[in-house]
Parts: sequence; structure tokens; C-alpha cells
Amino acid sequence: MSNIKILIVDDSDIDRMILKNILSQSYDVIEANSGFSAIEILNNFSIQIDALMLDISMPGMDGFATLDLTNRTRLMSMPVYLISAETQTENIKKAVNYGVTGFIKKPYDSTLILSKLKTFFDRKKIASAVTVPANNITDAELKNTLIYEEKLKRVYRTFLANQKKTDELYTHVSEVVHILLEEYFATKAPRSLCPEAIEIISRAAYFYDIGRMAVPSENKQKKYPIADTESIPTTHTLAGAEIVSVNQSPAVSLFVKTAADMCAHHHERYDGQGMPHGLKDTINNIYTQMCSLAIDFCTHFFAEESPTASNFSVAYNSIMDDRGAFRPDVIEIMKNAKEELMVFYGKTYKF
Repeated sequence: MSNIKILIVDDSDIDRMILKNILSQSYDVIEANSGFSAIEILNNFSIQIDALMLDISMPGMDGFATLDLTNRTRLMSMPVYLISAETQTENIKKAVNYGVTGFIKKPYDSTLILSKLKTFFDRKKIASAVTVPANNITDAELKNTLIYEEKLKRVYRTFLANQKKTDELYTHVSEVVHILLEEYFATKAPRSLCPEAIEIISRAAYFYDIGRMAVPSENKQKKYPIADTESIPTTHTLAGAEIVSVNQSPAVSLFVKTAADMCAHHHERYDGQGMPHGLKDTINNIYTQMCSLAIDFCTHFFAEESPTASNFSVAYNSIMDDRGAFRPDVIEIMKNAKEELMVFYGKTYKF
């Protein structure tokens, strides 16, 4: 049993029981049957609460009213997941204002719920430099990857500063990839993926355009045979792959392999009309396709200096409309992760 304690707040005895049975597999659970009872618990700092599962629709005091009366410091210290049978856009907008982490839908999907919590708490541990056991990532690989990533980031940020640019776009691409990976991990449970791998792959996405350091300007790319690499002129895609591959240590192999592929093939398309090699169908790595989707999404989102909820809709719809660009499974992952993406962007830009 974990020492992580989760508070479930729901007026339905049956729904609380179902959710408790799911969470009790991995966490300690505390229950409250109303917003009033929840406030008494949440505002008592002597009671340990590490996460909150809060039903939106409750008589007397609904979920948002409960958040209104909860100590802000308490809310900022934990993930808050709102429970709802149907997630409406208006509720998502409200949730953003309260700093909500995400939504849990009824009927409950136990795998999805446990995966969301696991990736959150494992990421929190990684961020605080406390390593955790992994399916296939050693402590040494994680530590060495974070060190190498930080060195590359310092170099790239210096280049961007000299170009009078910020790294906001790249940071957002990395975050979108992280959200997509969490959804992929939760719904598909691929054996090659674990929370540590999610962290490494999403960090690799930040560097997709690092080849611009070597080739700051170039003509429009053409399509080149993948086997005829010697005749391909230096492009930012291939230059980026070379830059991140300087470190050949096995301790950073996942990061280097992923970042190099993202650099080389982020302009590829599912229909084979991309650059530089015209990779078609599922030949293009799913993680690189997530990166490509994130780039497209973020580029549309930042079309204006002060993006709003309408920018989010334009960016999301552009992805949905261009089916030839992305793998169908990646499109499906984004559809499933729409709420989490809206929450992230809404919290960042206050819409």
C-alpha cells in the first residue's frame, strides 16, 4: 500500500465505493459524501491529502463551490481531478480557473484512472530528482539523460537568444507530447513505455528544430531517397539528428535515438508527402508523429501574440481536418486527450 492519500468527494455512495475499490489497489483512500465534509477535511492541514477526486454535480454545494471554500495553498499542493459523467466546455473553462489537473469520467475506467495518477506522481518524483523504479529505464539512464538534456538546452537557448527568439514554442511542443504520451500509456499500455520513458521522450521533443543552429536558413526541403544519404544536402532536419547524436553513451540511448528521429523526420506525413524521405503509413515512428502533431498544433495556437480559447479550437480543428498528415492512432490519442490539452493551455493563458 502506498503512503499517498487520496480524498474522494461524491454524494453517491455507489460511485464512491467503485472509485475507492479502484484506488485502494495502490493508494490510501479517504472519503467525503458532500462538499461541506470535504472542506472540513481539506482545510485541516493535520490530515494528509495528496490528491483530490471531486464530483462536480453534488446537491447543496457542488464541486466548484467546494473549491471556492478550500484553502488555496492546499489546492496548489496537490492534483485535483474533477469527476463528471459528461465533460462540457463550460466546465473545462471553469476548471482552468481553479488550476484543476484534469477530469475523471463516469463510468470509471480503472486503467485510465490509475495510469493518470501514476504518471503524475512519478513525474513529480522525477522533477524533484528522486528516482523511482522503472519498467526499462535505469536510474543511471534517467540521471544521465537529464544532465545531457540540460547541456543541450543551454546551448540551444543561447542560439535562440542570439536570434532574438524564446523557447516558448519548443517548451509547449514538449508538454503537448507529454500529454499525448500519458494518454497513450493509459489507454494502450505499450510495453515499451513507462513514466520515466514518457519523461525522456517528451523532453526529446523540445529539440526537434535544433538543427537550425547548423542550418539557420535553407531553401524549401525536397524529398530524397532514404538509401541515398550521401547525395542529400545538409538540411536542418538531418543536422539536428547529428547534433543530438554527438553523445553516443548507452546511458542516454533512448533520449538520443528519439530526439534524432524527431529532428530528422518531424516534416514527414502519414500520406508519404512529407520531407525529407517521404516516409509513409506507420513507418514513421509514433513518437515522432506525436511530435509532428504537437508542432502543427502549437504553431497554429501561437498564430497570434495573445492566444485565446478560439486559437485552441482553430489549432485542434486543423489537426482533425488534415488526416493525411498524421497516423490515425495519433489522431485518436489527441481526441482522447483534448480535455487535458484544454486544461493545460487554459491554465497557461487564462482562457
